Parts: sequence; structure tokens; C-alpha cells
Amino acid sequence: MKQNSFSTNFLDRASLKRSDDMWINDQFNTGSARIIPVSHSKILCTSVQNPRTIYLKKNDFNDVSNARELSIFLGISEKKTYFAIDIESIKSASILKDKNSGKFHDFRQVMPLLNYRDSALLAIARFMINWQSRNRYCGKCGTPTKSAEAGNLRICGNTSCGQSHFPSMDPAIIVLVSFEEYCLLGRQKIWPKSMYSTLAGFVEPGESIEDAVIREVNEETGVIVEKLEYQHSQPWLFPSSLMLGFTATAKGDEIKIDKNELEDARWFSRKEIKDNLKKELLRMPGKMTIAYHLIKEWFDKGNAGKLDAI
Repeated sequence: MKQNSFSTNFLDRASLKRSDDMWINDQFNTGSARIIPVSHSKILCTSVQNPRTIYLKKNDFNDVSNARELSIFLGISEKKTYFAIDIESIKSASILKDKNSGKFHDFRQVMPLLNYRDSALLAIARFMINWQSRNRYCGKCGTPTKSAEAGNLRICGNTSCGQSHFPSMDPAIIVLVSFEEYCLLGRQKIWPKSMYSTLAGFVEPGESIEDAVIREVNEETGVIVEKLEYQHSQPWLFPSSLMLGFTATAKGDEIKIDKNELEDARWFSRKEIKDNLKKELLRMPGKMTIAYHLIKEWFDKGNAGKLDAI
């Protein structure tokens, strides 16, 4: 089986322990507990130029009432237990950042500068906090919900309803399309100047992921693809996607862009990518993204060198 570059196997989620309140309390109170504070979707790090994740301990939350009850259990890694906690109070957030010589940063800004393990933990923490805030009321009857399973479940407080709400991710596809010695890349108008990436889109209800790949590529560029091959997956928690990565082969090279979806789409040879990157006329997606890995794996099969070396 192909190794998945985006695996979170480093984290033991200990899902069978989530309902054991005594065990969760013991884990939170131990010296090996590490707590990730999230304040209004921002995460605590050192300077943005050279960010380092700041993991806190129980004693850092003396000014936060009910810290344990507010925390969400994430899992265990390297004999440390990880929790996330929502810091809604601006005053409490200010105290935490000053005490630890840090700042609450936009996660998108610092994510590319963190190692994968820290980035994955922060992404999970941020996702769980946001999921909790979006599910404070039952979507079925509107009654306030209660946190359960150490923050990994919310249950409707209306006993006649009792609906359980679990965290979930939305499936999306992302695909590197090739034709002969070229790959197909597109750009959205809102992206940074000169940035191109692989094509992507959400899977619609009742649709297989293979059908979604074929449909999205055709809708956005008019290109018809075949020979689909699954490559990798990556949780992309902005806010709640699971990216399923594919490669596919185009039947032809004619492009008809849907301007509602893309500003531009074009075929790139490996030489064009190499030359334009060196001249700073082309910008790739971040190296921690599945898009970059799909492009890199295609590029590295040619004779233009290694993408990471450019």
C-alpha cells in the first residue's frame, strides 16, 4: 500500500476511554497533559516569522473557570495526552498570550511554517472547537445540546428528542490531470498572484468519488478524464473537508474554462513549471498540502529534476 504522507497515526484517539470521566479527569490533571487553547478560531504560537506551537498545562488555566469541563479530549501521542479548550474571553486570551510570550495567530498563516505533527494537532483542535460552537443547539428540534464523550459528542437536552450530534467531515476530491507530458493546473481569482494548483471540488449527495472527479474536471475546464487512480487523502479542516486525492488522464487537451469557477486553467510541461518557478512567474500550493504532493509526484517522474530542489 502506498504510504500516506498525511496520516495522523501518531495520535491514539483512545475513543473507548472518552466516556470514562474518571480516566479523562486523571489525564487532564496529570503533568503529561498538553492543552491547546483556541481563541476565536486562532491558535497560540510564538512569532509569526518563526512560529512554534505553545502547548499549555493545567496550571496555566487558573484564571479560566471550569477548564476541565470546557476541554475536549483529542488523544495521546508520545506519552502525552492532548486536549483543546475554547478561550472565548478576550481577557483570558490576553492573559494566556502574555504569560507565554505568544500570540493568537490565524492558523492558515502559520500552518505552512509548522512541522506536520504540530500542524495536524492544531488543525484537529481548531476543528473540534469550531464544531462544538456550531452545534450548541439541536438541528432537529432547536433545544440546547450538552457536551459528552469528553467533548467528542453533543446530545440534545430534550429527552423526547435525544438526538446525538457527532463531528463529521465533508468529502471532497482533488485531482492531478495529465495529458502526454503536460499537467492541468487552474487558478481562482482570490488566490495569490501567479498561484496555480490542481482541480478540486465537493462530492455531491448520491455521487461516488470517481464520478465527482470526472464531473468537477469537466465542469471547470471542459476536459474529459479517464484512468482515475486514488493516491492520498488529507483532512483539510477549513472548515471540515476530507480531501481525496487522485490522478487522472485526459482524453484530449482542449480547455473550456467555467469563469464562475476558475480565472484560468492551462497545461504545463515540467520544463515550464521549472522555468517559471525559477523566474518567480509561477507559485505552487504550500508544501504541506495534498495539491503540492500530487504535483510533485507527477513532476518528479520526468527528467526536469526534483520539484523540492527548485
